[in-house]
This record gives sequence, structure tokens and C-alpha cells, in this order.
Amino acid sequence: MDFAAEVVPGQKAFGLAWGYGVMTSIGQNLGQMGVPTELPIHFFTIVLNGQPFIEYHLQVFQALELPWHWHVIEGVAELKHDTAWSVAQGGRIDPSLHRNGLSIDGTTEYLDGIAARFPEHITLYRPPPGQFWDGKREMVNAPLRNIQADCLLWQIDADELWTAGQITTTHAHFVRNPDLTAAFYWCHYFVGPHLVVASRYCYSQNPEQEWLRTWRYQPGMSWAKHEPPQLVNLKGEDVSRINPIHHDDTEALGLVFQHFAYVLPEQITFKEKYYGYRDALSQWQRLQSESGFPVFLRNYFAWVTDDTVVDLAAHCGVLPVAVADQAQESRPAWHFRTESELAQIPRPTPNAAPKIAVDAVFFQLLHSGIGRVWRSIFQAWVKSGFAENVLILDRAQTAPRLPGLRYRLIHPYNQEAAGEDSLKLQAICDQAGIELFISTYYTTPIHTPTVLLVHDMIPEVLGFDLTVSGWREKQLAILYASAYLTVSKHTAKDLIRFFPGLDQSQIYLTYNGLDSTFQPANQTQIKSFRTRMGLEKPYFLVVGDRVGFDGYKNIQLFFTAFNQIPNKAELQIFCVGGQSKLEPELAQIVSHESIKMARLTDAELAIAYSGAIALVYPSRYEGFGLPVLEAMACGCPVITCHNSAIPEVAGTAALYVSADDPTDMIQALAKVQIPEVRAGLIQAGLAQSRQFSWTTMAEEVANVLTRVLQQQAEQGETPASFKQKLIWQKFRHLQAELAKTQAPGQDTFGLEHLLFLVQEMESSKFWQLRRMAHKLQKLIGRPGLVDEVIIDLAKPPELQLLQAKQRINWIKTSKFWQLRKRWLKLRQNLGLPGDDPDSPLV
Repeated sequence: MDFAAEVVPGQKAFGLAWGYGVMTSIGQNLGQMGVPTELPIHFFTIVLNGQPFIEYHLQVFQALELPWHWHVIEGVAELKHDTAWSVAQGGRIDPSLHRNGLSIDGTTEYLDGIAARFPEHITLYRPPPGQFWDGKREMVNAPLRNIQADCLLWQIDADELWTAGQITTTHAHFVRNPDLTAAFYWCHYFVGPHLVVASRYCYSQNPEQEWLRTWRYQPGMSWAKHEPPQLVNLKGEDVSRINPIHHDDTEALGLVFQHFAYVLPEQITFKEKYYGYRDALSQWQRLQSESGFPVFLRNYFAWVTDDTVVDLAAHCGVLPVAVADQAQESRPAWHFRTESELAQIPRPTPNAAPKIAVDAVFFQLLHSGIGRVWRSIFQAWVKSGFAENVLILDRAQTAPRLPGLRYRLIHPYNQEAAGEDSLKLQAICDQAGIELFISTYYTTPIHTPTVLLVHDMIPEVLGFDLTVSGWREKQLAILYASAYLTVSKHTAKDLIRFFPGLDQSQIYLTYNGLDSTFQPANQTQIKSFRTRMGLEKPYFLVVGDRVGFDGYKNIQLFFTAFNQIPNKAELQIFCVGGQSKLEPELAQIVSHESIKMARLTDAELAIAYSGAIALVYPSRYEGFGLPVLEAMACGCPVITCHNSAIPEVAGTAALYVSADDPTDMIQALAKVQIPEVRAGLIQAGLAQSRQFSWTTMAEEVANVLTRVLQQQAEQGETPASFKQKLIWQKFRHLQAELAKTQAPGQDTFGLEHLLFLVQEMESSKFWQLRRMAHKLQKLIGRPGLVDEVIIDLAKPPELQLLQAKQRINWIKTSKFWQLRKRWLKLRQNLGLPGDDPDSPLV
């Protein structure tokens, strides 16, 4: 292999004489060896002070059995064009960064040496002594005039380390796919010698521009930009947008490189001065001294504002290509591992990497009590240390972000493609070495064992249409699971009733817990809250959905009884949560003057409980009944029904009534107002609530997960389990193929979610501001605002679903919603809290 090249120090442009006859000969020889050689590779590197990583690349290039050339552009780039942004934040070209426009760390001398030894493979580009490049765009354009034939053009920064195998694989893929124009890659982004970014779609992992590194080049193309890189053809088209191969596909080929961006103090000092990253070195040093991982990078790097997670490379299964000799503390020597060395080094031990995956899919789909349960479990696991065993699968950045948790950003869930989703989940489990899976809802892989947390059997008990995709997936999740957790004994009984073939020895009980926010408020807090809410009279409290499927929430019983009590004029009903408007069937029973409605934060809800006469909760069925527990913890008496799981939660600390007898409810409403009765219920409720703890629940869930892991390890794969694996694999494949052949369907499960989202959006203070403006417009005789998109609940579900989507889009495009977004952004910048973290509007 031989390229004829000139090395002309001190000049920006010079000729590169191609030895076409030699190139043809090389191609013929390699072709006989079965190596595709239709495209040579031209690597290019712009560099200033590239030690020690600049010395890695040559050994890799020399191991390639295909034609290559390395263009190295050295020198200082003026802070112009693509990098002009850094000037505004203090970026400058400090004299300490260069010597006469070139490197000060030995890079210049190293490059001179290798260029003299391998002139046929290496070309250097430098400005005249003492001069700077006119920005980085001029630097990357410098080699192009010397490339006179089609090739692969490959950007390799000094601190970006690839293996020869990865380069060969990429080259072969481009040869086999001649229509490919560019390649995007993921990278392991190092922010310390042993620290990497462990999340994606975030700082350093933005797939819109990172990491675009390879292009199919044709003479005449040029660089329009360098940050981010934009190579354009003679028509002015961005080559990377024509037909690129994207991140997931290159990752599947093993093409994830290592980027040692923030590993040396010298690197950080350079960024601090050149890019204006104020106090970058001290912030980086604080990150290096951290002992508890994972952490959020924003807590260390001031210029990072998103949820980028940093973890130990070992935790992420990453073997660093570059390792420092720690024995030399002042300036450690660096060793670059070869591919053969890496192959012989054992991967991080299983104990260092998470074995359990938690699919946080619920946070994408719905926003209700189940989300509260899982958020509380996550928080407790972080405190106990069990989080080290767990990988959170984050669906489209919807999972709650907590320091101490490890995340992997994955595809959003699509109910209509559940089969394909299972296949993808299995691929993720295989890639991450996951041995046990638990979903926050009803998703499953196809052969990794799962544990299922069952909150209730409401759809089965109340007769929902179980052919709807959401509930069908619940049935499949139950059939697939290896073990089960239920939040009450009654839920466990119902699970067995509807699925009698389950192994009952693998059903474990774990009660929900209670957030510390729920505790009695003082009289000053209660008085202030009541004034703010307009609660001028003593009130009964209703929390959550008031009707439910086929009326099972049964609040109609309470309204009927309230309308018949003698002192109703002296009392109020305070409804928290549920639909933003009172349901017609309830509005017909009680005068609207007696009713107040609101949406509250947890802290406000605790005060509402504390100031109420009682929580009235006459539900016909509950898998647990969390409001009952919350009320008791706040010193609020509870009136409820003795059915399903409610007695397990309330014990003897509640007033029980018949679910069908208004007279029984009337008597309870009167009884709870008797001071002695009320005091006894409060004390009993406080004592009962102390038996429930999120810490206890999280520990019990962790124990079950650990036990199932041990059982799976002891049993291994049996003929029966292997057969089951094949069945599920075949089923999910068929399900995925069937979904592709059918037109997208609509189902009521998705409709429920969208109606809930509309309700949440309409309860926003900014949307209430719009209503006030609308009324004011009418009052003064001016034209009203844009006509609303109405959801007609009398129409078929398919039409309701379409109307719900249209209404959401209509709300989001209004000026009042845009005002809300700007307000939340301002609060975030000021460090103030925004919406309730459980809100779908966050």
C-alpha cells in the first residue's frame, strides 16, 4: 500500500500526488484476499495539544488491510464562525495554550516524526508561523483540495479512539451499501479516567448532531460548518441528510467508539480558557472526588443543564481503551490497549452491573397513583443502596430523574405494536446483561424472567372489555411472569380467582406505603388553606375519581345522603382531583353552591385532609385504597365501605357503611361530627397509618426480586422453560407481523389516557386565565377567542379519540399555553419548583 504524498510544513495548501497505479495494484491484491477495497479512507484530525491520545491512532491505521491516508491539521483556530459562540461566555485564545500558533505539549514534535517516517500515509497542514486558522471550518476544508477521488471521509478527533475492527466493519458496510452517504454513531463519552456518560439523548449524546463522523466523499464537496459538521455536495445538499445510517444500526454493528473528552486536567484547562467554561477545572475535580455513583452531570458541570447521568465505566460494562499508569502521579503515562488485549480482559463482574431492569413505561402512559408508588420505591432503593442492582428503562425521557439511579433511554411504548415492543425489550435485556425484568405496568420481554407488581384486578372484577389492547397486555403479562407481588391480600385472591393456574407459592404480598408529606397540619395552615380555597364552612372531602367504570367509585351514594342530612346548609363538599367538571349525574343531586373543586399538590392535599370533617370514600372495589391511608395519617376520619382491600388498609379505624344504603351513609355523616367519635377515629387512624411505609414496601419488593434471581440461577434453563421461551418468541413475532399488516386501530385504553391529559391541561392556572379572558371578551362585547375543539362523549370512542388529540393540539398552540411554558422556564432558571412532578404537564 502506497500513497505518494508531500509534507510541506508552514503551508496551508499543497498538492497530494495520487499514485493511481499503485492504488489499483493494492486494490487487486486486497480483493483477492476477500477484503472490500472499492473505497479508500481519508481520516482527518484537527488538533492543538493532542497528547497523549494523538499517539493512539497510527497503530490502529497501520493494522488496516485497506488503503488509508491521515490528514492532520494542527494549530490554533480563531474563535470565529462555528465557535464564535464561546466569545460571549468568556472564551479566549490564551497565550499559554500555544507556542507560535502550534502545540506546546509535544504534539508538534510527534507529528513531525511520524510524517517523516510515513510520508505516503500522513499529511500535515499548518498555518504560517505565528498565524492562526480562520476558524475550524478553514481547518477541515484544508485537506479537501488534495482528495481527488471518491473515498470515505472520516473525522477522528485526537481524543476519539476507534479500533481497527470497527473501522474495517464500517468500511465494509459502506462498500456493501453504495447508497449510504454518512454514518452517525454513539460513543462512550468519558468525563474522567473511569467515568462515562450513562444516558442518551442528552448532553454529549444528542442524536441530531452527535456523533456524525463518516461521509461518502466525492471531489467538489466542501464543509459548510464544523460544529456540528455539515458536508455539502455541489448542489448544496447536506450529505448526512440524504441517506445516512443511524445510531441504533451502527451500534448493532458494534460501532460505538470511546471519546476521552474530559480525562486530563490539561483538557479541562483548555476548555475553560478557549470555550469560556468558567471554573471548569474545579468542577471537574469535584466530580473526580465523588464516591457515590451514578450522579447527574449538571450537579458538577455548570454548562450542562439536562438530566445527563454519569456512572463508573465498569458499571456500564465499558472497558477503557486508554488507561493511565497511576503509579506516576504527576504526569501518568498512558497505555493504549489493543483489540487482542481487550478481548482477553474479562468484562466487569456481574456484581458491578445491574441485573434487574425496571421498565418505567407507566410514566409515559398515565399519571396516577401507580406512578406515586414507583417513584417512592425508586427513592427508597436509592437510600438503601439496592438501586445499584437496577437499570431504569426510560421511555422517551418520561421516567422520574433521581440521583443514584442508572438509566437507559429507550423507545417510546406503542400499544398497537406490543409484539415488536417485547422483541425490542428482549434485545435491550440481552445487550445490558439483564437477568430479571419488572415493569411499572404490563410490558414484557420474550424470555428474560419477570416479576409483576399487581395493583388491582378492577378490569376483571368489574367486567371491562378485556379485548382492548391495554387489558389484553395485562393478561399476557400475568401469564408470562415468573412471580407476582400484590398490594393486598384481596388483590392476591382476585388474581388467583381469575388465573387459577398460577403457582401460588410465587405470589408475594407487599402493602403500599405512605409519603411523609401526609401528616397532620396545624390550625394556622388549615385556616390559611380554607381561606384560599373559599371553604367557608366545615367540609367533607372527596378525593380522586368520583364515578369510575359503571359507577364503582360510588360517590353518588354520598351525594344522595348529603342532600338528606338536616344541616347540609351549614356544610360543604370539597372535591379534589377527578374530572375538572362535576359529573352531570352528581350535579343533579347536590346544589353547586355546596361544592368546591380543586386540583392540589400533595402538600396542599395533606392540609385538606387535616381540615376535613371526614374523607368519604364509598368505593365498591379497591386494590388498595391509598386515599384512605393518606387521610388517616393526616388525622382525618374516614367513612368507607367494608369490601375488597379497604379493610386491610383501614382496619378498625374507619366508619364502615353499606355501599347501597343511603340511610347508613346519613347516619355515618352525623356520627362522624360527634366530637368523641371523631377523636377516637383520629387516634385510631393515626395508629393504623403507622403500619405502612414506602421503605418497607421497597425492601419487600427488593427481597422478592433477589429471591427470584436466586431461584432462576439455581434452576437454570429446563426443557419446559426452553419450550416456553420458544412459544413466547414465536407469539410476539407473529403479533409484531400482524400489527404491521393492519391499519392503526383505536381503543378506549388510549382514549382514557388522552381524556385524562385534557383534564390535566384544562386545570392549569394558565388555562383558567384563558377562560377568564374569554369571559371578559364577551362581557365587553368584543369577539371571543378561537372556537374550542369539543370532545363529544356521546360519539363513538374512535371519534372521541380523534377529538381529544385535536383538543390537545389546540390547547398547546394557544398563546396562554405558550405563556405557561415561558413561565415554567423562568421558574426553572430561578431554581424554583415548577408543576407537581407527577403531573403529565411537566
